[in-house]
Amino acid sequence: MMFKKIPIRGRILALLTLGSLAVGLDRSGLAPAVEGLRDALHVPSPALDITFGAYSFGFFLALALAGLLIERLGSARVLLGCGVLAAVAMLSTMGTVHVIMLAISRLLLGVAAGGLLPAATVLLAQWVPQQERGTAQGLIHSVYWLGPLFAGGMVASAEWLGSWRGAFLILAALTAGWCFLWFQMSAILPRTDPLPIYWRGHFSRFLLPFGLAFAQSWAIALVIDWVPAYQLETWHLNIFGSAPLTGVIAAAAGGGVLAGGFASDWVLQDSGNIRPARQLLPGLGFFGAALGMFAMPGQHEIDSIVLSTGVTLFFLTLATASLWSLPLDISAEHPAIGTLFIGLGAALAQLVAPLRLAHMTGFWWLGPTLGLPMLMAAGIGAFNLRPDMGIPEPPPPPAEPEEGEEAPAGKNAKNAKKPKKH
Repeated sequence: MMFKKIPIRGRILALLTLGSLAVGLDRSGLAPAVEGLRDALHVPSPALDITFGAYSFGFFLALALAGLLIERLGSARVLLGCGVLAAVAMLSTMGTVHVIMLAISRLLLGVAAGGLLPAATVLLAQWVPQQERGTAQGLIHSVYWLGPLFAGGMVASAEWLGSWRGAFLILAALTAGWCFLWFQMSAILPRTDPLPIYWRGHFSRFLLPFGLAFAQSWAIALVIDWVPAYQLETWHLNIFGSAPLTGVIAAAAGGGVLAGGFASDWVLQDSGNIRPARQLLPGLGFFGAALGMFAMPGQHEIDSIVLSTGVTLFFLTLATASLWSLPLDISAEHPAIGTLFIGLGAALAQLVAPLRLAHMTGFWWLGPTLGLPMLMAAGIGAFNLRPDMGIPEPPPPPAEPEEGEEAPAGKNAKNAKKPKKH
Protein backbone atom coordinates (compact mmCIF):
# COMPACT_ATOMS: atom_id res chain seq x y z
CA MET A 1 0.00 0.00 0.00
CA MET A 2 2.83 2.40 0.83
CA PHE A 3 4.41 1.70 -2.57
CA LYS A 4 1.19 2.72 -4.33
CA LYS A 5 1.26 6.12 -2.61
CA ILE A 6 4.43 6.99 -4.54
CA PRO A 7 3.75 8.82 -7.84
CA ILE A 8 3.80 6.59 -10.92
CA ARG A 9 7.00 8.17 -12.20
CA GLY A 10 8.80 7.42 -8.93
CA ARG A 11 7.50 3.86 -8.86
CA ILE A 12 8.64 3.24 -12.42
CA LEU A 13 12.12 4.59 -11.76
CA ALA A 14 12.41 2.58 -8.52
CA LEU A 15 11.36 -0.65 -10.23
CA LEU A 16 13.66 -0.09 -13.20
CA THR A 17 16.58 0.52 -10.83
CA LEU A 18 15.74 -2.58 -8.79
CA GLY A 19 15.41 -4.64 -11.97
CA SER A 20 18.85 -3.54 -13.15
CA LEU A 21 20.28 -4.32 -9.71
CA ALA A 22 18.66 -7.76 -9.80
CA VAL A 23 20.24 -8.75 -13.13
CA GLY A 24 23.53 -7.23 -11.96
CA LEU A 25 23.46 -9.47 -8.90
CA ASP A 26 22.46 -12.45 -11.03
CA ARG A 27 25.38 -11.76 -13.39
CA SER A 28 27.91 -11.47 -10.57
CA GLY A 29 26.83 -14.48 -8.55
CA LEU A 30 28.73 -17.03 -10.61
CA ALA A 31 32.30 -15.84 -10.00
CA PRO A 32 32.23 -16.26 -6.18
CA ALA A 33 30.65 -19.71 -6.61
CA VAL A 34 33.34 -21.06 -8.98
CA GLU A 35 34.89 -23.33 -6.34
CA GLY A 36 31.55 -24.92 -5.47
CA LEU A 37 30.60 -25.27 -9.12
CA ARG A 38 33.93 -26.89 -9.97
CA ASP A 39 33.47 -29.49 -7.24
CA ALA A 40 29.80 -30.12 -8.07
CA LEU A 41 30.32 -30.49 -11.82
CA HIS A 42 33.72 -32.22 -11.54
CA VAL A 43 35.33 -29.95 -14.12
CA PRO A 44 38.50 -27.82 -13.95
CA SER A 45 38.15 -24.06 -13.58
CA PRO A 46 39.16 -23.31 -17.23
CA ALA A 47 36.18 -25.38 -18.40
CA LEU A 48 33.90 -22.89 -16.67
CA ASP A 49 35.20 -20.07 -18.90
CA ILE A 50 32.62 -21.09 -21.49
CA THR A 51 29.87 -20.03 -19.11
CA PHE A 52 31.27 -16.51 -18.75
CA GLY A 53 31.57 -16.27 -22.53
CA ALA A 54 27.98 -17.44 -22.92
CA TYR A 55 26.75 -14.59 -20.74
CA SER A 56 28.66 -11.99 -22.76
CA PHE A 57 27.39 -13.42 -26.04
CA GLY A 58 23.77 -13.30 -24.90
CA PHE A 59 24.15 -9.85 -23.36
CA PHE A 60 25.60 -8.13 -26.40
CA LEU A 61 23.32 -9.99 -28.82
CA ALA A 62 20.28 -8.73 -26.92
CA LEU A 63 21.78 -5.26 -26.50
CA ALA A 64 22.19 -5.03 -30.28
CA LEU A 65 18.76 -6.32 -31.30
CA ALA A 66 16.43 -5.55 -28.40
CA GLY A 67 15.41 -2.22 -29.94
CA LEU A 68 13.53 -4.01 -32.72
CA LEU A 69 11.60 -6.15 -30.24
CA ILE A 70 10.84 -3.15 -28.02
CA GLU A 71 9.54 -1.22 -31.01
CA ARG A 72 7.23 -4.11 -31.84
CA LEU A 73 6.02 -5.24 -28.40
CA GLY A 74 6.55 -2.19 -26.20
CA SER A 75 9.05 -1.67 -23.40
CA ALA A 76 6.76 -2.85 -20.59
CA ARG A 77 6.28 -6.32 -22.11
CA VAL A 78 9.96 -6.70 -22.93
CA LEU A 79 10.91 -5.77 -19.37
CA LEU A 80 8.56 -8.40 -17.97
CA GLY A 81 9.92 -11.00 -20.36
CA CYS A 82 13.49 -10.16 -19.36
CA GLY A 83 12.63 -10.51 -15.68
CA VAL A 84 11.01 -13.91 -16.19
CA LEU A 85 13.97 -15.07 -18.27
CA ALA A 86 16.41 -13.97 -15.56
CA ALA A 87 14.43 -15.81 -12.86
CA VAL A 88 14.38 -18.99 -14.96
CA ALA A 89 18.12 -18.66 -15.56
CA MET A 90 18.77 -18.42 -11.83
CA LEU A 91 16.66 -21.48 -11.09
CA SER A 92 18.47 -23.35 -13.84
CA THR A 93 21.83 -22.31 -12.39
CA MET A 94 20.77 -23.52 -8.97
CA GLY A 95 19.87 -26.95 -10.34
CA THR A 96 22.71 -27.28 -12.83
CA VAL A 97 24.28 -30.71 -13.18
CA HIS A 98 26.44 -30.16 -16.27
CA VAL A 99 28.62 -27.40 -17.62
CA ILE A 100 26.51 -27.17 -20.81
CA MET A 101 23.37 -26.64 -18.73
CA LEU A 102 25.21 -23.90 -16.85
CA ALA A 103 26.31 -22.27 -20.10
CA ILE A 104 22.72 -22.23 -21.39
CA SER A 105 21.58 -20.68 -18.12
CA ARG A 106 24.18 -17.94 -18.44
CA LEU A 107 23.23 -17.36 -22.06
CA LEU A 108 19.60 -16.81 -21.04
CA LEU A 109 20.68 -14.47 -18.26
CA GLY A 110 22.79 -12.47 -20.69
CA VAL A 111 19.83 -12.08 -23.03
CA ALA A 112 17.68 -10.93 -20.11
CA ALA A 113 20.20 -8.32 -18.95
CA GLY A 114 20.95 -7.11 -22.48
CA GLY A 115 17.26 -6.60 -23.17
CA LEU A 116 16.40 -4.98 -19.86
CA LEU A 117 18.73 -1.98 -20.16
CA PRO A 118 17.44 -0.62 -23.52
CA ALA A 119 13.84 -1.40 -22.55
CA ALA A 120 14.27 0.63 -19.36
CA THR A 121 15.76 3.47 -21.41
CA VAL A 122 12.76 3.57 -23.75
CA LEU A 123 10.32 3.68 -20.86
CA LEU A 124 12.07 6.75 -19.45
CA ALA A 125 11.09 8.69 -22.57
CA GLN A 126 7.43 8.59 -21.53
CA TRP A 127 7.77 9.23 -17.81
CA VAL A 128 10.94 11.19 -17.04
CA PRO A 129 11.42 14.80 -18.22
CA GLN A 130 14.52 15.65 -20.22
CA GLN A 131 16.24 17.55 -17.40
CA GLU A 132 16.12 14.43 -15.17
CA ARG A 133 16.99 11.71 -17.68
CA GLY A 134 20.72 11.77 -17.02
CA THR A 135 20.21 10.97 -13.35
CA ALA A 136 17.66 8.27 -14.18
CA GLN A 137 20.03 6.65 -16.68
CA GLY A 138 22.85 6.92 -14.16
CA LEU A 139 20.85 5.11 -11.50
CA ILE A 140 19.73 2.30 -13.78
CA HIS A 141 23.11 1.62 -15.36
CA SER A 142 25.23 2.16 -12.25
CA VAL A 143 23.48 -0.41 -10.06
CA TYR A 144 24.05 -3.00 -12.79
CA TRP A 145 27.79 -2.53 -12.31
CA LEU A 146 27.56 -2.74 -8.50
CA GLY A 147 26.50 -6.39 -8.44
CA PRO A 148 29.98 -7.79 -7.55
CA LEU A 149 30.07 -5.72 -4.36
CA PHE A 150 27.14 -7.70 -2.94
CA ALA A 151 27.21 -11.03 -4.78
CA GLY A 152 30.35 -12.28 -3.03
CA GLY A 153 28.86 -11.84 0.43
CA MET A 154 25.60 -13.48 -0.65
CA VAL A 155 27.32 -16.56 -2.06
CA ALA A 156 29.65 -16.81 0.95
CA SER A 157 26.66 -16.68 3.31
CA ALA A 158 24.87 -19.39 1.36
CA GLU A 159 27.94 -21.62 1.44
CA TRP A 160 28.28 -21.06 5.18
CA LEU A 161 24.65 -22.13 5.62
CA GLY A 162 25.08 -25.23 3.51
CA SER A 163 25.51 -24.82 -0.25
CA TRP A 164 26.27 -22.27 -2.95
CA ARG A 165 23.01 -23.31 -4.63
CA GLY A 166 21.06 -21.44 -1.97
CA ALA A 167 22.45 -18.13 -3.22
CA PHE A 168 20.94 -18.68 -6.66
CA LEU A 169 17.64 -19.73 -5.13
CA ILE A 170 17.58 -16.40 -3.26
CA LEU A 171 18.47 -14.52 -6.47
CA ALA A 172 15.70 -16.35 -8.35
CA ALA A 173 13.19 -15.45 -5.63
CA LEU A 174 14.24 -11.79 -5.66
CA THR A 175 13.98 -11.63 -9.45
CA ALA A 176 10.58 -13.35 -9.40
CA GLY A 177 9.40 -10.84 -6.80
CA TRP A 178 10.46 -8.01 -9.09
CA CYS A 179 8.53 -9.65 -11.96
CA PHE A 180 5.40 -9.70 -9.82
CA LEU A 181 5.71 -6.01 -8.95
CA TRP A 182 6.44 -5.06 -12.55
CA PHE A 183 3.48 -7.09 -13.82
CA GLN A 184 1.20 -5.06 -11.57
CA MET A 185 2.80 -1.82 -12.71
CA SER A 186 2.71 -2.63 -16.41
CA ALA A 187 -1.02 -3.29 -16.23
CA ILE A 188 -1.71 0.43 -15.65
CA LEU A 189 0.78 1.77 -18.20
CA PRO A 190 -0.70 3.05 -21.46
CA ARG A 191 0.21 1.27 -24.67
CA THR A 192 0.93 2.96 -27.97
CA ASP A 193 0.78 1.63 -31.50
CA PRO A 194 4.06 1.60 -33.46
CA LEU A 195 4.52 4.39 -36.00
CA PRO A 196 6.28 4.19 -39.39
CA ILE A 197 10.08 4.40 -39.10
CA TYR A 198 12.20 6.64 -41.31
CA TRP A 199 15.34 4.49 -41.32
CA ARG A 200 17.46 6.78 -43.46
CA GLY A 201 16.94 9.65 -41.03
CA HIS A 202 17.88 7.45 -38.08
CA PHE A 203 21.05 6.26 -39.83
CA SER A 204 22.20 9.80 -40.47
CA ARG A 205 21.48 11.08 -36.95
CA PHE A 206 22.80 8.08 -35.00
CA LEU A 207 26.01 7.43 -36.93
CA LEU A 208 28.11 9.46 -34.48
CA PRO A 209 26.47 8.03 -31.31
CA PHE A 210 27.00 4.56 -32.81
CA GLY A 211 30.71 5.31 -33.19
CA LEU A 212 31.01 6.66 -29.65
CA ALA A 213 29.27 3.58 -28.21
CA PHE A 214 31.69 1.42 -30.21
CA ALA A 215 34.71 3.30 -28.83
CA GLN A 216 33.46 3.15 -25.24
CA SER A 217 32.68 -0.58 -25.36
CA TRP A 218 36.03 -1.36 -27.03
CA ALA A 219 37.96 0.65 -24.45
CA ILE A 220 36.10 -0.95 -21.52
CA ALA A 221 37.02 -4.37 -22.91
CA LEU A 222 40.64 -3.18 -23.11
CA VAL A 223 40.65 -2.19 -19.44
CA ILE A 224 38.76 -5.18 -18.03
CA ASP A 225 39.92 -8.03 -20.29
CA TRP A 226 43.10 -7.07 -22.14
CA VAL A 227 45.08 -5.57 -19.25
CA PRO A 228 44.88 -8.64 -16.95
CA ALA A 229 45.66 -10.96 -19.88
CA TYR A 230 48.59 -8.78 -20.92
CA GLN A 231 50.01 -8.77 -17.39
CA LEU A 232 49.74 -12.56 -17.23
CA GLU A 233 51.24 -13.09 -20.69
CA THR A 234 54.18 -10.69 -20.44
CA TRP A 235 54.93 -10.33 -16.71
CA HIS A 236 53.37 -13.55 -15.34
CA LEU A 237 51.30 -11.48 -12.93
CA ASN A 238 47.93 -13.15 -12.41
CA ILE A 239 45.30 -10.61 -11.37
CA PHE A 240 42.27 -12.47 -12.78
CA GLY A 241 39.63 -12.69 -10.09
CA SER A 242 41.59 -10.43 -7.76
CA ALA A 243 39.25 -9.17 -5.04
CA PRO A 244 40.71 -5.61 -5.01
CA LEU A 245 40.50 -5.39 -8.80
CA THR A 246 36.92 -6.73 -8.89
CA GLY A 247 35.82 -4.27 -6.23
CA VAL A 248 37.52 -1.30 -7.88
CA ILE A 249 36.03 -2.15 -11.29
CA ALA A 250 32.53 -2.30 -9.82
CA ALA A 251 32.91 0.87 -7.74
CA ALA A 252 34.67 2.90 -10.44
CA ALA A 253 32.27 1.95 -13.22
CA GLY A 254 29.17 2.38 -11.07
CA GLY A 255 30.45 5.67 -9.68
CA GLY A 256 31.40 6.96 -13.13
CA VAL A 257 27.99 6.19 -14.61
CA LEU A 258 26.18 7.82 -11.69
CA ALA A 259 28.45 10.88 -11.62
CA GLY A 260 28.06 11.32 -15.37
CA GLY A 261 24.27 11.22 -15.08
CA PHE A 262 24.12 13.75 -12.24
CA ALA A 263 26.58 16.07 -13.97
CA SER A 264 24.70 15.91 -17.27
CA ASP A 265 21.45 17.00 -15.61
CA TRP A 266 23.25 19.72 -13.66
CA VAL A 267 24.73 21.17 -16.85
CA LEU A 268 21.33 21.09 -18.52
CA GLN A 269 19.57 22.79 -15.63
CA ASP A 270 22.34 25.37 -15.26
CA SER A 271 22.70 26.26 -18.93
CA GLY A 272 19.25 25.43 -20.25
CA ASN A 273 21.01 23.99 -23.32
CA ILE A 274 20.86 20.29 -24.14
CA ARG A 275 23.99 20.39 -26.33
CA PRO A 276 26.65 20.95 -23.62
CA ALA A 277 24.73 18.64 -21.29
CA ARG A 278 25.18 15.70 -23.68
CA GLN A 279 28.58 16.73 -25.09
CA LEU A 280 30.63 17.69 -22.04
CA LEU A 281 30.65 14.44 -20.03
CA PRO A 282 31.41 12.09 -22.95
CA GLY A 283 34.07 14.46 -24.25
CA LEU A 284 35.84 14.85 -20.91
CA GLY A 285 35.39 11.15 -20.19
CA PHE A 286 37.05 9.98 -23.41
CA PHE A 287 39.95 12.40 -23.06
CA GLY A 288 40.44 11.45 -19.40
CA ALA A 289 40.34 7.74 -20.26
CA ALA A 290 42.97 8.29 -22.96
CA LEU A 291 45.32 9.81 -20.37
CA GLY A 292 44.67 6.98 -17.94
CA MET A 293 45.13 4.34 -20.62
CA PHE A 294 48.46 5.84 -21.66
CA ALA A 295 50.08 4.69 -18.39
CA MET A 296 48.25 1.38 -17.91
CA PRO A 297 50.46 -1.11 -19.81
CA GLY A 298 53.57 0.16 -18.03
CA GLN A 299 52.26 -0.77 -14.56
CA HIS A 300 53.58 -4.06 -13.16
CA GLU A 301 52.49 -3.89 -9.50
CA ILE A 302 49.00 -4.91 -8.55
CA ASP A 303 48.28 -1.74 -6.56
CA SER A 304 49.27 0.48 -9.48
CA ILE A 305 47.27 -1.65 -11.93
CA VAL A 306 44.17 -1.51 -9.74
CA LEU A 307 44.47 2.27 -9.33
CA SER A 308 44.99 2.98 -13.03
CA THR A 309 42.18 0.59 -13.95
CA GLY A 310 39.77 2.35 -11.62
CA VAL A 311 40.67 5.83 -12.86
CA THR A 312 40.44 4.89 -16.54
CA LEU A 313 37.17 3.03 -16.10
CA PHE A 314 35.66 5.92 -14.13
CA PHE A 315 36.36 8.34 -16.97
CA LEU A 316 35.10 5.88 -19.59
CA THR A 317 31.76 5.39 -17.89
CA LEU A 318 31.16 9.12 -17.47
CA ALA A 319 29.77 8.95 -21.02
CA THR A 320 27.22 6.19 -20.37
CA ALA A 321 24.25 8.23 -19.14
CA SER A 322 24.64 10.82 -21.90
CA LEU A 323 24.99 8.23 -24.66
CA TRP A 324 21.91 6.30 -23.56
CA SER A 325 19.92 9.53 -23.21
CA LEU A 326 20.55 10.45 -26.85
CA PRO A 327 17.85 8.09 -28.20
CA LEU A 328 15.31 9.94 -26.05
CA ASP A 329 16.57 13.35 -27.15
CA ILE A 330 16.95 12.70 -30.87
CA SER A 331 14.24 10.14 -31.65
CA ALA A 332 11.31 11.05 -29.45
CA GLU A 333 8.84 8.98 -31.53
CA HIS A 334 11.12 5.93 -31.84
CA PRO A 335 13.54 5.83 -28.89
CA ALA A 336 13.75 2.04 -29.25
CA ILE A 337 15.36 2.44 -32.67
CA GLY A 338 17.83 4.89 -31.12
CA THR A 339 18.82 2.30 -28.51
CA LEU A 340 19.30 -0.14 -31.37
CA PHE A 341 22.17 1.96 -32.74
CA ILE A 342 23.78 2.49 -29.32
CA GLY A 343 23.53 -1.20 -28.46
CA LEU A 344 24.73 -2.27 -31.90
CA GLY A 345 27.83 -0.09 -31.58
CA ALA A 346 28.65 -1.59 -28.18
CA ALA A 347 28.06 -5.14 -29.45
CA LEU A 348 30.10 -4.84 -32.65
CA ALA A 349 33.06 -3.57 -30.62
CA GLN A 350 33.20 -6.97 -28.91
CA LEU A 351 33.72 -8.73 -32.23
CA VAL A 352 37.05 -6.94 -32.61
CA ALA A 353 37.80 -6.54 -28.90
CA PRO A 354 41.48 -5.94 -27.98
CA LEU A 355 42.01 -9.36 -26.40
CA ARG A 356 40.45 -11.06 -29.42
CA LEU A 357 42.77 -9.13 -31.74
CA ALA A 358 45.78 -10.08 -29.62
CA HIS A 359 44.89 -13.78 -29.79
CA MET A 360 44.24 -13.62 -33.53
CA THR A 361 47.39 -11.73 -34.48
CA GLY A 362 49.80 -12.36 -31.61
CA PHE A 363 50.43 -8.61 -31.37
CA TRP A 364 49.66 -7.49 -27.81
CA TRP A 365 50.64 -3.91 -28.61
CA LEU A 366 47.55 -3.51 -30.83
CA GLY A 367 45.36 -2.77 -27.78
CA PRO A 368 46.85 0.51 -26.54
CA THR A 369 48.12 1.44 -30.01
CA LEU A 370 44.59 1.45 -31.41
CA GLY A 371 42.90 2.49 -28.16
CA LEU A 372 44.62 5.84 -27.65
CA PRO A 373 43.79 7.39 -31.06
CA MET A 374 40.30 5.87 -30.90
CA LEU A 375 39.61 7.57 -27.57
CA MET A 376 41.05 10.88 -28.74
CA ALA A 377 38.85 10.74 -31.86
CA ALA A 378 35.84 9.83 -29.69
CA GLY A 379 36.53 12.81 -27.41
CA ILE A 380 36.57 15.15 -30.40
CA GLY A 381 33.46 13.51 -31.84
CA ALA A 382 31.58 13.87 -28.55
CA PHE A 383 31.78 17.66 -28.80
CA ASN A 384 30.03 17.40 -32.17
CA LEU A 385 26.95 15.60 -30.86
CA ARG A 386 23.67 17.30 -31.74
CA PRO A 387 21.00 16.16 -29.29
CA ASP A 388 19.02 19.29 -30.17
CA MET A 389 18.37 18.00 -33.70
CA GLY A 390 15.66 15.40 -34.13
CA ILE A 391 15.12 12.87 -36.90
CA PRO A 392 14.56 14.70 -40.21
CA GLU A 393 11.20 14.39 -41.88
CA PRO A 394 11.03 11.86 -44.73
CA PRO A 395 10.69 13.39 -48.20
CA PRO A 396 7.08 13.68 -49.36
CA PRO A 397 5.91 11.13 -51.94
CA PRO A 398 5.67 12.40 -55.54
CA ALA A 399 2.32 14.03 -56.23
CA GLU A 400 0.01 12.08 -58.53
CA PRO A 401 -1.42 14.03 -61.48
CA GLU A 402 -5.04 14.98 -61.20
CA GLU A 403 -7.55 13.70 -63.70
CA GLY A 404 -7.11 15.40 -67.05
CA GLU A 405 -3.52 16.53 -66.33
CA GLU A 406 -0.46 15.17 -68.11
CA ALA A 407 2.02 13.07 -66.16
CA PRO A 408 5.24 14.89 -65.20
CA ALA A 409 8.30 14.44 -67.32
CA GLY A 410 10.64 11.65 -66.26
CA LYS A 411 10.19 7.92 -66.08
CA ASN A 412 6.48 8.22 -66.72
CA ALA A 413 7.17 10.25 -69.81
CA LYS A 414 9.52 7.59 -71.14
CA ASN A 415 6.90 4.91 -70.65
CA ALA A 416 4.20 6.93 -72.29
CA LYS A 417 3.30 6.01 -75.86
CA LYS A 418 4.74 8.31 -78.48
CA PRO A 419 2.19 9.97 -80.79
CA LYS A 420 1.98 8.43 -84.21
CA LYS A 421 3.19 10.51 -87.15
CA HIS A 422 0.64 11.18 -89.87
